[in-house]
Amino acid sequence: MAGDSRRIDVRLLGTFGVFVEGAETRVSAPRLRDLLAVLALAGGDPVPIETIGERVWSDQPPDRLRPTVQTCISRLRTLLGAEIIRAHPEAYALALPRDRIDVLRFTDELDRAHRLPVPADERQATAAALDLWTGTPFSDLTADWFAKAALPGLVERYLAARERRIDLDIAGGVLEPLLVEVRDLTTQYPFREPLWARLIRLLDITGRHAEALACYADVRRLIADELGVDPGAELRTLYAELLVADTKPDPDPEPVTVPPAPPVVPRQLPAENSRLTGREDELKELTELLPPAGEKDPATAIAAICGIGGAGKTSLAVRWAHRVRHLYPDGDLYLNLRGFDPADVMPTTAALRLLLSSLGLPAERIPTDEAAQSALLRSTLHGRRMLLLLDNARDAEQLRPLLPARGCLVIATSRDRLRSLVVRDGAHRITLGELPPVESERLIRSIAPSTDTDQVSELARSCRHLPLALAIIAEHAAGRSPQQVAELLTQLHAEQSVLDTFDGGDEATDLRAIFSWSHRALQGSTARLYEHLGLLPVSDFAVPAVAALLGATIADTSRLLARLADLHLVEDLGNGRFEMHDLVRAHAAELGGRLPDRTEALERLFSWYTHTGFNARVLRDDRGSDRKLVPLAAGVTPEQFPDAAAAVQWYDDERQTLAAVVRLAHATGHDRYTYELVESCEGDLSGRDLDLLTELLNLAQDSCTRLDDPLPEAFINNTLGLHYMEQRDATERAITHFERSVEIFRAAGLDLQVSRGLGNLAISHDILGRTDQAIDLGHQALAIKRRLGDERGQANTLGNLATIYHQAGRLDDAADAAGEAIRYYRTVRSHRGEGSVLDTLAGIERSRGRYDEALSCHLESVRLHRDLGFPWGEAVVLTNLGHTYHAVGRTAEAKAAWQQALVICDRIHAPRSEDLDRDELVALIAQV
Repeated sequence: MAGDSRRIDVRLLGTFGVFVEGAETRVSAPRLRDLLAVLALAGGDPVPIETIGERVWSDQPPDRLRPTVQTCISRLRTLLGAEIIRAHPEAYALALPRDRIDVLRFTDELDRAHRLPVPADERQATAAALDLWTGTPFSDLTADWFAKAALPGLVERYLAARERRIDLDIAGGVLEPLLVEVRDLTTQYPFREPLWARLIRLLDITGRHAEALACYADVRRLIADELGVDPGAELRTLYAELLVADTKPDPDPEPVTVPPAPPVVPRQLPAENSRLTGREDELKELTELLPPAGEKDPATAIAAICGIGGAGKTSLAVRWAHRVRHLYPDGDLYLNLRGFDPADVMPTTAALRLLLSSLGLPAERIPTDEAAQSALLRSTLHGRRMLLLLDNARDAEQLRPLLPARGCLVIATSRDRLRSLVVRDGAHRITLGELPPVESERLIRSIAPSTDTDQVSELARSCRHLPLALAIIAEHAAGRSPQQVAELLTQLHAEQSVLDTFDGGDEATDLRAIFSWSHRALQGSTARLYEHLGLLPVSDFAVPAVAALLGATIADTSRLLARLADLHLVEDLGNGRFEMHDLVRAHAAELGGRLPDRTEALERLFSWYTHTGFNARVLRDDRGSDRKLVPLAAGVTPEQFPDAAAAVQWYDDERQTLAAVVRLAHATGHDRYTYELVESCEGDLSGRDLDLLTELLNLAQDSCTRLDDPLPEAFINNTLGLHYMEQRDATERAITHFERSVEIFRAAGLDLQVSRGLGNLAISHDILGRTDQAIDLGHQALAIKRRLGDERGQANTLGNLATIYHQAGRLDDAADAAGEAIRYYRTVRSHRGEGSVLDTLAGIERSRGRYDEALSCHLESVRLHRDLGFPWGEAVVLTNLGHTYHAVGRTAEAKAAWQQALVICDRIHAPRSEDLDRDELVALIAQV
């Protein structure tokens, strides 16, 4: 109910109108009229935003659908009242009673009339409902959905109601006035045979026998000329009755009935797969689609079972069809439409001919025109309750002409999402994907019951829980010894030939063949995208990276990925990311390895990650860079980031992908990219995953040794030094790398890089307790940076000297160096540098006994690290903050700071280091 007491009526039967307390409220914007009508037809049920987009904007919803719909809803609320439309999760509903929406009132009144036992009452109620029909519904609405999806069923209800009222009038003896009405109706709907039957019967019972025969001849000729078929059973039976009456002299003959042809009850469902396990939730959802028991002439229910090839769509469809076939006594039909098949796709005309033949129609009665065949199928199924299993459809367009109007159940399977079948025809889509692990293992055990439990689990994981893959591999494992199953698992883990193992003995059980049929269904650019996705070293990916791989725009790439998602070759994860099933990726990789532009595509991918990673690092580290990258590849546009938080988020999303791309670049001999990619992601991995960082740094060092240019070797040695400096017991190894980098930079005359290396050596020697040597190296570095006018570099070196002085007990020198470093960092607007040295200064002030100043520095440092999105640094400062609180006896605040640091440690899986140690934090918390 609406939140206020005003009466609001929505009229859709005829010209659109909204009336508030009887006065029309003008809704001038076409989109608003369409949106209100879509909500009204839902009868108070929530309409998902996605459905609104499909119905109001047809196949071209706006890019930013949700905010666009929200704006339209806001405008309707302004016109009609804030409470008239209620918000639900990702959906909206119109809060009006059904009797205030004329379409719903019309259908409800017809339903009520149908239940009335007294014919006179039924006639009166039906006539009252028909009076609501003031013209063609939705006549001034603009969205295609109304004419294509909502209108046909409504017109059918209207005509059926007119016919029922006419029958009631005939039974009541109202004859002559009906002739004009029925003649007009046959003029408006010339191919609706039930109207012609009523006209012929009216002519006959009002004494116009010859005219009735002539009328049949006219309609027979019309149907033959336009549709290429003979009239249906009702008209033919009526004509036979007229002929019999015409030849009998007895004025009061006995009624003659023409015996109907013996019914054909086809039972075509394939045998059920007895080994199918699981999918109980999906079976329950399918069963909920059935109309209520006892409902007369329900609309045809359409279940669309979609999913990747090998997901078990047909098995599930057949299983459910066997469960419910008893509800459809007139038979069941099965047809493989060959949408994704080694044979050609079945033409719709061929499918219609097969269905009509199965229903007992002789070949000579089946027209050749598709529209005529479809009309004949609907006429033949009229009044029957049948189940149709339409398997392996290419798309909704192939299915639509095969759909009955009422009373039947259609189960369709397809690798396509069948979007328009859901939108236009009201199909309920169920998408099948991987089986849950428990069901995967149960399926394997049903085929290979003697297999070891641990090996069953490993087999299920290796099959990525795809039902067909599980069945094939279980058959391979059946009866084998544990050692033989272990050999089978080794084959499954082989990247290059994994699909060789998934061969069940024929094309229908060969995963490579099944995926190839999906690939064959792709067109042009979509097929090219599928093949190029096989070059990616990971199963999930972002749209911009794929656009670079293709050398295409993000918009075009998004459109092509959406098409692959429709065919369940990739899955849309949201936020611009997609995922490809590992076994599908194995097939795409086979195709990608044969691409003529494979090398160019990989270079575009490496270039995009290199330059995007560089952009992210500059923001994340809050500093510029003098690195000279390999030139950007043609057709590549790297990502730009609005702030440091966005850069950090990109690293979070792409961390594993970056590592995989580095390995791929190294394996394919792209050494310069290997080095530059590692330089881009090193700072992100530092403090997060030392084992992974060590692996990647070693790959980069190996690549650098193969380059003619010595500078990459110098840079990577400096990075390796930083890496080992952060680890306990590896400082001497760090010094070796720093000294090698300084040596190369000096030979190249790169004083700035020499100064950075000297600064890093200063820190390393300080860690080892060589204070004098550390201070000397630090001042050498500072002198070079002062000479070069490098303010940021001076800040870095002064910050390091502050730490060294602090360790040496030279607190005044330490405070002076830290203060000067902070001033430089503020000058160059380096918040990360400022935050780091503020924490250093806090430690110095604590050593000087100036606890209030120390706490102030700590808290400001925490804020800066948090604002920058640098959790590792934040955790380090929180640890130090806890020590300062504890030193002044504020144990509760100390404990809280350490607990916050521990939470961050666990969230980012921080490895143990000199500055941050999870075990130490646990011990500190326990002590207080």
